[in-house]
Amino acid sequence: MNTPILNRDFSHPADGWYQIESKGEHPNRAAGVVQVIDDEAANAIVSQFNQDAAAGKLRHGRELLIDHEHFSDRPDKESRAYGWLTELRHRADGIYGRVRWSKTGREAVDGGDYRFFSTEYDPKDCQPVGSAIGNRQSAMTKIRPTRLDGLSLTNMNNNRGQKPITNRAAADNPTEKNQMNTIALKLGLAADASEEIVLAEVTRLLNRVTELIPREEENKALHERLAAIDGEQAHTLLDLHGVKDEKIRNRLKPVLMGLKSRDERVAALLDFGFKPEERRSAERFAPRLLNRGEGRPARPEILNPNEQALAQRAEAEIGEYKIRNRCTYAEARNAVRIARPELFGLEKR
Repeated sequence: MNTPILNRDFSHPADGWYQIESKGEHPNRAAGVVQVIDDEAANAIVSQFNQDAAAGKLRHGRELLIDHEHFSDRPDKESRAYGWLTELRHRADGIYGRVRWSKTGREAVDGGDYRFFSTEYDPKDCQPVGSAIGNRQSAMTKIRPTRLDGLSLTNMNNNRGQKPITNRAAADNPTEKNQMNTIALKLGLAADASEEIVLAEVTRLLNRVTELIPREEENKALHERLAAIDGEQAHTLLDLHGVKDEKIRNRLKPVLMGLKSRDERVAALLDFGFKPEERRSAERFAPRLLNRGEGRPARPEILNPNEQALAQRAEAEIGEYKIRNRCTYAEARNAVRIARPELFGLEKR
């Protein structure tokens, strides 16, 4: 069987995001340091770059020049732009960037002339991390970069582990590859993220779900408890406002429970015309105001101050008994009348 001839071009990431730096510890023996690219470094680099780009504070305004082999910093070399870096993003496996390619750069990466990025950091933008490693003769200091100072195309990148800028397009099962790309993008990863990275992110999400399940049960129990408290308060307020008809109570209860606070529930009952029992009692036994200088004598049903005080105390105790024992007004009045006959002007037995 003859091997098929595949004339596929190098393909760019499906989502347009290129990995410019992989996470890990990258020794740079020429500089005598180990560059630590961890979450802290990636967050700082991405945040600083995007802020500077938005404010137009990058070396070329809102974009960073992408050259080749870091030639733009050497006076004797060309400074041709192979592309322009416009934005950075922190992902699980490293730092990714959006690139606006120039004609020269597009041809270089499409044809496979250049496969990798080489990052550049200024020592003043690096923080020491721990102590030096190695022996005295070859000790290397660990540093954490916090700001990207330059980006270049190369085939000899120092910081290994980076994904190639372009890859041969897969032809074995394009449908399966598209499905994997969709899954990776849904997880917030690069479209061409490896299976290991996708599985690691899925595992992290599953662990998160496992942590949230007990909290969901706690929230459910708390919600039920609050609903019970609101229900009890609604019953109490209906009692205090003298709402005795069960049909009316059943209609008002869900209305009251839908309100946020006791004050709102009381205001609603007042709007519906239900006054608190103690207010009704006070209004019932308050002396009538007669604004005439002369006239007929006070009617016998008007109580003297002592009788008014006893009546108010009786009503208060009836209300408390009714709430405490969840009984009708008539039952509460009968029980208080037996227990406290003096409030009704009766002699104790």
